Amino acid sequence: MKRREFTKLLSMAGLGAAVPFPFQFATAAEPYTGPFYISLAAIGGWDVTSFCDPKTNQTGQRAINTWADSSEIQQIGNISYAPVANNQAFFERFYQDMLVINGIDTQTNSHDDGRRHTWSGRIGFGYPSFGAIASSVIAPDLPLSLVHANGYSETAGIARFSRLQNPDLISNLVNDSSVQVGETTYDLYEAGEIDLIEQYQNERLDRLMASNALLPRQEKGMNNLYLANATRDDLDAFADLLPATFEEDNDFRAAELALLAYQSGLCVAAQLGFNGFDTHQTHDDDHFEPLSKLTDLVAFIFDTAEAAGFADRIVLTLGSDFGRTPYYNAGGGKDHWPIGSAIFIQQGATWGNRVVGATDEGHNAHSINPATLAVDDSVNGVRLEPKHLQQAMRQLGGVDQSTIAQLFPLNAEDVDFFNSSLQT
Repeated sequence: MKRREFTKLLSMAGLGAAVPFPFQFATAAEPYTGPFYISLAAIGGWDVTSFCDPKTNQTGQRAINTWADSSEIQQIGNISYAPVANNQAFFERFYQDMLVINGIDTQTNSHDDGRRHTWSGRIGFGYPSFGAIASSVIAPDLPLSLVHANGYSETAGIARFSRLQNPDLISNLVNDSSVQVGETTYDLYEAGEIDLIEQYQNERLDRLMASNALLPRQEKGMNNLYLANATRDDLDAFADLLPATFEEDNDFRAAELALLAYQSGLCVAAQLGFNGFDTHQTHDDDHFEPLSKLTDLVAFIFDTAEAAGFADRIVLTLGSDFGRTPYYNAGGGKDHWPIGSAIFIQQGATWGNRVVGATDEGHNAHSINPATLAVDDSVNGVRLEPKHLQQAMRQLGGVDQSTIAQLFPLNAEDVDFFNSSLQT
């Protein structure tokens, strides 16, 4: 198969790579069985005052939530939540495995800046997502090491991401000896022809690389082709797991395919997410539906992983561009607000059933003491920012001291989010 045809197939199937690795001779990697890092983005700016940082209305002040007129804040364990959407089922199921971080200041009301800041730790351009760092450090040679479905996709050249979108085309791509069209299978090659083609192709690549006459861009392209050839057979494990039918909802299907990529030993990290949270009008009617879908999607991820036997290896982070204003506008909507939250979920985590960070009655962020995690609005306190979230993700993934991570310093104060002895 020609490189041009192979790249075209990748693009058609949604498996297109974003940017090339720095030049290296690629080799097949061992199947990955470590933690699976999922970043799940509520795109548009979620209202955490109706989720994990609930607020009631104050006498004489503008209404923060309409539900607060007739309902009270609920609590399970150490975690408070708002009595709307399907929050009760979500928090009752996951609270023991959950760390909530409130009062994260994204320092912006711009969607692009907020999304970039939340998922890279830097408001400026050029920093990779956590998933790009984790996949590059842990298993860069896996063909589906980083799966991207939605949200922030910057890799800064340290990794390649794969889009898993069209299951039918993916099935045809990974089965390169035949094509399935409806109920009919068409054989493309006789037995052994694929191996012979790859043999001659690799011999040609070897000659080109040994010529020392290639430009750097050509060398990178050749390396990508080496990687594609070296890991082609690895995709068989992924193909064997593909079901006959898939989830109809695009966002649930993206999660399903990412989980299958991990189950086949080919994936380290995934970036998932969906839109619908930017509710500038009729907030209550429009916001609680995607909020319910978000918590349903988390349940689907863990249910699917549980059935496959690896739910205890899921490390899930939920976040958003920023928060929403702690009051309603003239259209009954809520506008952009820089203060938001994030949630970590991992089965059996020692740091579960805890909340770090806080906001006041008007959803303004408090600073915290980085050593004790208690609220501390003095000059010694630290105002939580996305860099602290990203530093926590790097630490949880064990990649914070890696050479790759050091290329993108966060300069974040050391906040011991995962010290289970500290309660706030």
